[in-house]
Amino acid sequence: MKTNLILGIALLIIADNLNAADLRVKGGFLPGGIIDDRKLLSEINLKTIELRDTKDAAVKSAELLKQLKRLDRKKCGIQLAPVGKQRLTAAETVTRARKGVLVVSGLYKCKRCPDWHSGAASGFMLTTNGVFCTSYHVVDNPDNDILVIMTGDGRMAPVVEVLAADKTADIAILRAKGNDFTALPVSTEAPLGSKVRVLSHPDRHFYVLSEGIISRKYLDTPRNGGRRQMFSITADFAKGSSGAPVFNEYGAVIGSVNNTQSTYYSVKNGVKDNLQMVFKNTVSMQHLLNLIQPKKNENR
Repeated sequence: MKTNLILGIALLIIADNLNAADLRVKGGFLPGGIIDDRKLLSEINLKTIELRDTKDAAVKSAELLKQLKRLDRKKCGIQLAPVGKQRLTAAETVTRARKGVLVVSGLYKCKRCPDWHSGAASGFMLTTNGVFCTSYHVVDNPDNDILVIMTGDGRMAPVVEVLAADKTADIAILRAKGNDFTALPVSTEAPLGSKVRVLSHPDRHFYVLSEGIISRKYLDTPRNGGRRQMFSITADFAKGSSGAPVFNEYGAVIGSVNNTQSTYYSVKNGVKDNLQMVFKNTVSMQHLLNLIQPKKNENR
């Protein structure tokens, strides 16, 4: 009886530690801002397995998928961070925003080996109490067992709830467990030709910064129907960047990374030849704002 009691107390202590704000990956972040991508992904995978095995720490992705479908086009009431009025350099943007830029990772069972692996998509934090945004298709993955986030300073937390979603716009608002996160401001101020910056995780290369301009604004018709406001940018991104924030010069998120479209000069017998241009397309934050119901007596 005494042994069981001690074991029970030990398990509670472990659970508390795993649920605390100090659950972090450390080995992948090196001095001088250097990132060891392989080690970071390995640590994300190990910590995610720990979270999965901790009682009540994480919600199964199957439940998140049910919520995602049920809450399509629904609204949630949250308070967004205020938008700054000072132009920022690229370095200042990273310094201020990096903690709020997320790795959104799904844990899945490999079909070619007996191991569990972690994916790596992108997202960004909206509130200090864990509400964040990513692409709808990042969540809509039946192969995932659980979904977790990692912040730009290595803090990890399980995703526990879907708050609102828009499949047409490819936007989802979710909540991760915890508090004291870094919330990023959101804006719809995105003039054609204005400077933009992207901080994302292309092909598991973590926290890659790119810079460009807004080259085009347009309406898109996704395959599932409907219309959405988009803009193309010249800042680079690639697979794994889905859901990443596109910043304006004031450090506000004006878009969510969505897709690339390659234009070739010719197509012969189904073979594309002579790549000419790659459009890098992002979703306007107007669609995110459409999913947010401002709280009473509060200004957004």
